[in-house]
Amino acid sequence: MDSFEKIYSEYKHKVYFFVKKYIQKEEDIQDIVQDIFFHIWKHLDNAGPTPVEAIVFKTCRQEVSNFYRKNKLLFTFSEQDIISTEEDVFDEKNHEEQIARMTSLLEKLPQKTRELFIRHKIKNVSYSQLARENNLSKTAISKQINKALSFLRGNLQ
Repeated sequence: MDSFEKIYSEYKHKVYFFVKKYIQKEEDIQDIVQDIFFHIWKHLDNAGPTPVEAIVFKTCRQEVSNFYRKNKLLFTFSEQDIISTEEDVFDEKNHEEQIARMTSLLEKLPQKTRELFIRHKIKNVSYSQLARENNLSKTAISKQINKALSFLRGNLQ
């Protein structure tokens, strides 16, 4: 795996959630994340000894600021935003614990509910597509997904 692929796989979720803190529209978030990784890919060879993490989040801040500038919106990063984001993003142990806990909870769901939930929430398969594939109504799919969400929320608190 080349260095850019490694960076992308390690930081894609962190970058997405960083941008999501400052931008509301999903379409804009995805565009900005794409711009961030394009910028990193383009300038990775010129990075020198700078830590990858620093490059990634500096680029994130720049691209979010560029978005606000292009859309003539007022925005500034406060020092507290940067500190709290870095604390949120770099708590890898907590992140791994949450994933393990979520996986354990998903295993407790009925198999069909678990499969529907994973296909919809993780693989982004629509209710319509799931309904067609499983010979169920969209309402039935919705109920199964909501059942899984309720179970997870209740047990993750």
